[in-house]
Amino acid sequence: MKKKDYLSLVLILLATTFSSIVLKQLGLGKENILMIFMIGVLSITAFTKGYWLGLMAACVSVIIFNYFFTEPLHTFIINSVNDMALMLFFLIASMISSSLTARFWRQLLISKRNEQTAKLLHEIAHGFLNVTSEDNIIHHGIRYIKEHIGYDSVVELAESSRIYPHDSFVSQEDKRITELPITGIAKRIGTLRLYVKNEDLNMEQAWLVNAVAAQMGIALDREYIYNERENTRIAMEREHLKSNLLRSIGHDLRTPLAGIAGASSYIVQRARSLDGESIERLARDINEQAEWLTTLVENILNMTRIDNDKLEVNKQIEVIDDVVSEAVTHIVGLGKRPFKITLPKEVVAVPMDGKMIVQVLVNLLDNAVKHTSRNCPIELIVSQKELYVEFNVADGGMGTGSDTSKLFDAFVTSGKTGADGKKGIGLGLAICKAVVKAHGGSITTGTSHLGGALFTFTLPYTEVE
Repeated sequence: MKKKDYLSLVLILLATTFSSIVLKQLGLGKENILMIFMIGVLSITAFTKGYWLGLMAACVSVIIFNYFFTEPLHTFIINSVNDMALMLFFLIASMISSSLTARFWRQLLISKRNEQTAKLLHEIAHGFLNVTSEDNIIHHGIRYIKEHIGYDSVVELAESSRIYPHDSFVSQEDKRITELPITGIAKRIGTLRLYVKNEDLNMEQAWLVNAVAAQMGIALDREYIYNERENTRIAMEREHLKSNLLRSIGHDLRTPLAGIAGASSYIVQRARSLDGESIERLARDINEQAEWLTTLVENILNMTRIDNDKLEVNKQIEVIDDVVSEAVTHIVGLGKRPFKITLPKEVVAVPMDGKMIVQVLVNLLDNAVKHTSRNCPIELIVSQKELYVEFNVADGGMGTGSDTSKLFDAFVTSGKTGADGKKGIGLGLAICKAVVKAHGGSITTGTSHLGGALFTFTLPYTEVE
């Protein structure tokens, strides 16, 4: 009990005694005066929240009542049996009232403590919901214990034997270690070591530490399950991509090789009977198939470099006109189409890897040729902006469709065979995006002024002095 509780006892008894004396002078009876003392006893029990002070106040109140309000006055002698019974019943009633009041306060304090504990446990559970990664989960739990209890703690994982925090140093002087298991659904994940003073944790502290350990185990278990599923999904996607790549490569390599083998075999067998025009036509077919095969192999090699993070950009100052001219010569069948090139009037030089940008233009123009009919127009427009050069490849075909979110992903194709009978493996646009991004530019798609697809990419440029 505190000093202020005893002070409250003295002040309330003095106030009760003084008010009772005044009311007695006004003609108030003994029974009513005892009610005033009863109020004083209940007030003391309520203010001090203690049963024993209430009991002490009841006993002192009986003595004061006997001294000031029973005959003979100002003595502790009791002549009347009624007065004795009255004080006895008052004492019993005061004891019962004090007991009930003290019990009520204890229940109220327990309810408040339970409410605070429930809020704290809910806060702990909610705090781990949005925390991801092993490091963040463990550091969140350790920080929570430090903030709410004030004790240092470390976590040791069972499988990897790693200790968090990594740079932990806890002085063990005058401290002892309390260990709690961190368990998941099916196994023990690790151990939480709490460095406490040479004293036992109280009930609230023990609840909090156990709750943190439990929530840490649930969060870590959730993280491990998610990582395992994600790794499984990635492995399945990788295997699926490999299967698609091998199947597509086998199909696409076989087509030009069959054309080359067939044309060359026909020339060998009929060389003496063929005229010069027929031989030239067959040779042109062989060249077109070889060009297509070269583009396909180049895309595969570039995609391999991109996947292995080995795509090296060797920038040199290249003239736009030369790069465009080089790209156009590699497009099979472009000369038979309505094709238009628009270039800047002035000479523009751009720091770039010429071979890679040529490959980007080849992929975009070849894509336009494959997915449009022979009479559809195709345009290549190069314009000089304030800080960059913009390349636009437009066609009058059917467009890219409404869903363009995965258009630049690897192995994404329309599923349709091109107008030339060839079907790509879905690497061209993915390579274009990677190359342009490596040059510090951007690539987008949309609808062209011709009504078909539009692919636009930009490169930072440097003027030729």
